[in-house]
Amino acid sequence: MLNGRDAWDSPWDNSPFTNRDELEMSSEFEGDHLEPGDLVGRLAADGLFSLAIYVQSVHKQKQFYTDRGNWRICSLREIDFVVKNFAPPELLDPIKPYFPNSRAYARGDLQSVPEGGLPRPLGAPLLTMMASFEENLLEFYRVNMSLLEDIHTIVADESDFLRLSIEELAMKVLGIEESQLNSINLFAVHKAVRHQPFLIEKDFSSIFRPTYLIQPARIAKVVHQVITWVHEHQEYCTRAVMAKDNPGIKDHPMHRFILKAQRLIARSRKLRSPTVVSCVGPSSQKFRPGQDDKPMVYRELLTETFNDKDQAILEFLQLYAIPTVLMPSGTLQTAASHIMRATGMYNYLGLSESSSRLFLQELGVIAPWENLALLDQTLLLPGHGMSLFNEMRWEEVEEACKETQDSLTDSMQHLRKDWGALPVYCVDDITAQEIDDGVSLERIEGSDDTFWVHIHVANPTAFLNHDGLIMEYAASRVATTYAPERTYPIFPSSFTQSHFSLAAGRPTITFSAKMNLQGDIIETNITNGTVNNVISITHGTLRKFLNPEWKPASKSLTVGGDILPESSKPGKNFRDVLSTEDQENFTVLRQLMLAFRSQRQKAGAMDMPNLRANTSLTVQMGTLPVKPYEMQVNEGHSMIGDPIICLQLQDDDPHEIRDQSKDYLISLLMNLAGHIAGQFCAARKIPVVYDGTWYDPEYGRVTHENIKDFGGQTFYGLVMPRSSSSSSPIHHHMLGLGAYVKSTSPLRRFTDVIAHYQIEAALRFENKHGRQLDAAIDMPESSTTEPQSTESDPDPASKPSTLSPLPFTVSDLDTHIISSHPIRARLRQVSSFSTQHWACLLLFRAFYFRECELPPTFPCLLRTPRNVPPREGTVFSGAIANLGVDCVVTIPDGCPDKDRMDVFGIVDARIIAVDMANLEVKMEAIGLIKPFERTGEWA
Repeated sequence: MLNGRDAWDSPWDNSPFTNRDELEMSSEFEGDHLEPGDLVGRLAADGLFSLAIYVQSVHKQKQFYTDRGNWRICSLREIDFVVKNFAPPELLDPIKPYFPNSRAYARGDLQSVPEGGLPRPLGAPLLTMMASFEENLLEFYRVNMSLLEDIHTIVADESDFLRLSIEELAMKVLGIEESQLNSINLFAVHKAVRHQPFLIEKDFSSIFRPTYLIQPARIAKVVHQVITWVHEHQEYCTRAVMAKDNPGIKDHPMHRFILKAQRLIARSRKLRSPTVVSCVGPSSQKFRPGQDDKPMVYRELLTETFNDKDQAILEFLQLYAIPTVLMPSGTLQTAASHIMRATGMYNYLGLSESSSRLFLQELGVIAPWENLALLDQTLLLPGHGMSLFNEMRWEEVEEACKETQDSLTDSMQHLRKDWGALPVYCVDDITAQEIDDGVSLERIEGSDDTFWVHIHVANPTAFLNHDGLIMEYAASRVATTYAPERTYPIFPSSFTQSHFSLAAGRPTITFSAKMNLQGDIIETNITNGTVNNVISITHGTLRKFLNPEWKPASKSLTVGGDILPESSKPGKNFRDVLSTEDQENFTVLRQLMLAFRSQRQKAGAMDMPNLRANTSLTVQMGTLPVKPYEMQVNEGHSMIGDPIICLQLQDDDPHEIRDQSKDYLISLLMNLAGHIAGQFCAARKIPVVYDGTWYDPEYGRVTHENIKDFGGQTFYGLVMPRSSSSSSPIHHHMLGLGAYVKSTSPLRRFTDVIAHYQIEAALRFENKHGRQLDAAIDMPESSTTEPQSTESDPDPASKPSTLSPLPFTVSDLDTHIISSHPIRARLRQVSSFSTQHWACLLLFRAFYFRECELPPTFPCLLRTPRNVPPREGTVFSGAIANLGVDCVVTIPDGCPDKDRMDVFGIVDARIIAVDMANLEVKMEAIGLIKPFERTGEWA
């Protein structure tokens, strides 16, 4: 039977991080893509692989020829391994006519994914190739079984996590050199990984360059011990049912833990109600921040302590509950379910990984609102006690910053320009911790249509060695991690705020463009300098001036109490009213950016509607920052009171392309800075992280000319460009720029740090030699990096020129781009998941517990159809348009205008459930608001 259920039932496919849109909607190109003839390995629920060859993509569905001789539709999240260039594409030509030429659907309840047959002789050469590959794979596995089956023991560190690429993992396990790697031994190692579920897991952000997270041997021992206790307890339970004696049961660690859990759960239910959506309800008692001279909105009451055996069981359950930690084996899942069921307190629940969060909440081990995504094992964010090595490393960085701050030496001192009284505008949120950038306008004497535009950026690179501890740590973190409740900076905040966050007297690297009102860039320049006249204003103040009709959101949804007004950081004074000079400067800056946009449009620049609406969400837990949740728990607590959560209701039209120069002028200026940096580096052949875009060659391109049609059925035949990074210049179709380098956030993003180091090294070289750097000539790949200046030698111009002038080589940049890709992907996922977590928690408390009144319906943007069994009807992944919250929209039969509801259309829908297990707001459409229609000033 062609049922296609094996992949859809796969336990590796149950994470909320992977269970989003069905179609491949990623905005980032990871450096490779499926091409006709590529071999893929699909992992089924039983842990066995089946092979298939990629044929083509039609109607945004990827079509494969399977080792059973059938065509099949697979999503990228079904694909577990890829072998590039496996079969000659011409061998696919005879079978293509038998593949669907439009969107394929599953056949009733017999299938969960589309699959069908075709004449087997036509695909015989492909079947022979797949059979031969599988035979060679099995033979290699048989010969090396002793190594492959012991893979975790061979590679794991005793106490810390490891991240290895597939190549590194294979070389370490098999004891071979890089030159000996091939598709057979790499696939065999990956197959062995899948025999070690949880202990070694593939990062799901990439299928072409897989990296693997290896659990420490210590955790493996804890999990093994807990599994042993569970099996022993299951035996005790069986003997009890059979009325047999159970000697020693009273002293068994699992039995004692379950008794303690029963007491804690009973106590919890006197304060909070359990629910079937994997979250306890809110507390009936509320506290205001500062009430009773206590800063927080909740109170912690100690319940019971946990001994070392309890802690082992709790650690297993914590790991099971973390959204990004997968425990796909039946043994691990059964163990967690048994512990919960043995309490007798969850007989009405269908138990899963997310159910364990409810269990931990009722045990008082995690707060009812705890965001477990921040416990991600790839990021290992500081403060949570996930990794002793990482915690000590962060402490070393903090100590290094303290030791360094009194002896900072400026490597660009001899080239630094004083910007005098030139007004520098820093536009940011009132709560911003670090100010990366500011802008200024310099008038040219005798001209009324030509100006210098300056983007001044924080300048830590001039004072810190690129290979020092502080920068090495920032490189490993890639970028600052943002969550509604907490920020995890790549540099200690006290260090950046004291020395580099823009303020009067602070150093900058300034990206300048001489422009006229026609948008022509006449000249560019990059200069290190010092700013003095720094003026802070909020985005709202600027927007109010540029767009007098704009009004801030006046309506909101709030649970838990009233939100405290936000206050700025000490020493930062925001200008509420723009002076006449300010207004004139911003008016000219806007005119210049509008003209620059016109020039970019001639090069193909496109403006997209914001199909993923911004989520304006605030979480307040008190007047003090809340401490990060620590994994090591030795006591339980009852939590009385709940966080205050607020979601702004926005009236933006998702189809509207607003005049960005009114709402986001600063973003346009930052794009200009990236263009200046890109041109500077490209002209000198300097390797940096160039950002550009890539088009899938199997579809028509969305361009400036046809973008108005990108919605509804047209969506299935066109593709947007996807972002891509390279160490050499690539075209950015969305921005209409030939070379683009992010360079305006060095306090938050390491790619910008790299750009600054490379640019400053070039400036020093050119100052010394009196000519423009040509990295292809002046920096051969085999050269040694020239050290940065030190305190004892502040003038790098005095250095001999025998070494490479640039700190980073092409090889360094290529390695960084590849290694940072999964981390950047995970940063986005954790940030998005965190916002969704808090938004769902608000809607959960409002929908089920009436903490605030919800509108009867919400406008919902339909994004992509979900491939579900026909009995479930028509289902779309979408977003609540006026909240910016992801949702799942079901369109019932008989819904008015159902036949007009399609991709990017907006429907009126009501909430029918808030699933905290999967962080999904389930909606039901009741009518069409409007189909996709591109509108607005920039449409």
